[in-house]
Amino acid sequence: MSNKTWDITLDNQVHRVEFTHSPLSNWRKILVDGNSIELPKDQRRIQWDPGTKHRFDIGSHECIIATRSTGFDFKPELYIDGNNVETGLSIADEDPTKISEDATRSRRIVVVAITLIFGVGLSWMNARMVLSSGRYYPELAMLGPMLLVIAGYYVSNSDDPWVLPKPIPVRMIAMIILAFVLGIANLWASDNGLYFILFGSG
Repeated sequence: MSNKTWDITLDNQVHRVEFTHSPLSNWRKILVDGNSIELPKDQRRIQWDPGTKHRFDIGSHECIIATRSTGFDFKPELYIDGNNVETGLSIADEDPTKISEDATRSRRIVVVAITLIFGVGLSWMNARMVLSSGRYYPELAMLGPMLLVIAGYYVSNSDDPWVLPKPIPVRMIAMIILAFVLGIANLWASDNGLYFILFGSG
């Protein structure tokens, strides 16, 4: 269980704000002076959270707890009337729910590198197995081309691979369809001797 507590003074009164997040169930709760804040249903438990703003009020002051996933946990930041209670900076300047272009670019590089290496490697393994022994694994035959399509997609598009856009854009749907089509085509080629026709028996 992850907890973060802030003790703040508003209008000459001290308030305690608590944010609780369970990394196992993804349930989160906000308490103000021991009283639970009713969160919208879609914010009580978020499986994949690139960044969420939980809004509530303390008296006449607008409060926001902004969260960003660190991969294994969440880093919450409390803003009162638009300013971070710890740094004093405006949420417009340091909004933790906004991912920088550099971070998105780094994520794409990682995804492209991993999918490209595994895609090329699995495709090569499948071809060698087919040509040397005539045997192959269906999952291996399909996965190699599918990973290469994913790598090509993130090379040619600026999408953040950590975030599934809503609604899913047409180009991503086309990529998914193409990945399955090429995977099935490679499976068919492996099963019907096309590798021997193209490359010989090795």
